[in-house]
Parts: sequence; C-alpha cells; structure tokens
Amino acid sequence: MTWLGLVRVLGTLTCVLTIVGAWFIARCSFARLRERPDVSIGITVLTASAFWKLSALVTIAALPVATIAVANYHTFVGIHEVQACSQCHVMRPMANDLHDPNSDTLAARHFKNGYIPTGQCYACHSDYGFDGDLAAKMEGYRHLARYTSATYAEPLTARTRFDNHQCLKCHQGKTAFERVHVHKDVLGRLVSSDMSCLNCHGRAHPTRADRTPGSARYDALTKAPVFAEADHE
Repeated sequence: MTWLGLVRVLGTLTCVLTIVGAWFIARCSFARLRERPDVSIGITVLTASAFWKLSALVTIAALPVATIAVANYHTFVGIHEVQACSQCHVMRPMANDLHDPNSDTLAARHFKNGYIPTGQCYACHSDYGFDGDLAAKMEGYRHLARYTSATYAEPLTARTRFDNHQCLKCHQGKTAFERVHVHKDVLGRLVSSDMSCLNCHGRAHPTRADRTPGSARYDALTKAPVFAEADHE
C-alpha cells in the first residue's frame, strides 16, 4: 500500500469512528451515569461520567479535527498525481492526451519519453520552493471550488500566460538545451517569458477547438482515463 493509500484508509477510519461515536453519545443518558460502574481504560480507571464526557470530547472535537486534517493532507499531497487532476471531467482531455502515444503535444512527448517519471501535471505546473509549491496547491483548491460550484465554462482557458521558468527549471543548463544555438540567441527573451517556448515546440495540450463540447474529439478526450502504476508518486 502506498503512503497516499494509507492516508485514505486513515481518513475513512476517522470518519467512521466519528459517526459511530456520535451515535453512542446520542444514545447515552448522561443524567443516569452516576448509577453505572467505573470504566477501566487500561492505564487508569474512570468514573462512568468522566469516561462518557471524555468520549464526547473526542467524538465532537478531536475526531472531526483529525478528519479535516487528514482530508486536507490528502488533498495537498494527492494533487501530485495526474489522477487527481483528471477527477474533474473538464481536465480529462489533458490527462487522456498525456497518455496518448500518438499525440504530438508537448505534454504527451514528455510522458512517452519518460522525461518526467511521476506527477507529470504537478511537475510542470508548480515552481520550486515552498512558495511555488503552496501556490500550485492553492490553485488546485481554486479549480476544485470552481468545478464543484459549476462556475466554469468549456473549453477551459488559462488565467495567465505560462511562465517559461517552468520549462527552464529543468532544461536550462542541460547539454541538449545548450547545444541548440537558437536557445542562446533568444535566452533573454525566454527567461523573461517575452517569447514562449511553445512558439517553437508546439502546443502543450489539445486545442481549445478539440476540447469544446460537440467537437469530433470531445467524447474521446473526456472519457475516464486509465492510469498505470507509473503515473503515481
């Protein structure tokens, strides 16, 4: 079992314990607890009143907080997976194209050549360092909020222009990059994102026309993708 799978199990367990605990607490008659015998919890013995009050505290406060914490951790860590991005059907065109061996998009070429072994979406859409990591995850939260509230329109469009730094952080300084003389000629414009890497290397994902409902490729691009073990962190 992966670490993320263990987190899912832990989150499910805290949810179940909260529900079961709430059911028992609701059925408990606190007014008659003095009549009940003391309760042994292994390391100590509590009065029935103290035991049920402690149980109520755990059920009403501790377990819900733990559930929220685990759910948020799962969300923050889970977005490293391509599978997390494709949970929303409007993102499926990008995931399906990524796995298409016949596609010539930049994302597909990176995937089939193994340039980014895992977390392909996250690798290109997040920056190095804490700030970049947090910004990417908060952007993921924004996407989730827009999707669940149905405040979006297809085809999706990027809010900002893609920063070339996301490409240069891996490619700049590498032999394959440096031996291309054109890169040296326009490096300043690439660093400033005045010129997009996509100008020469082609689009990163399917076109807006293909991602528009009713297009010839729409149904194929929005089908539920199948993921291999290599797609996961």
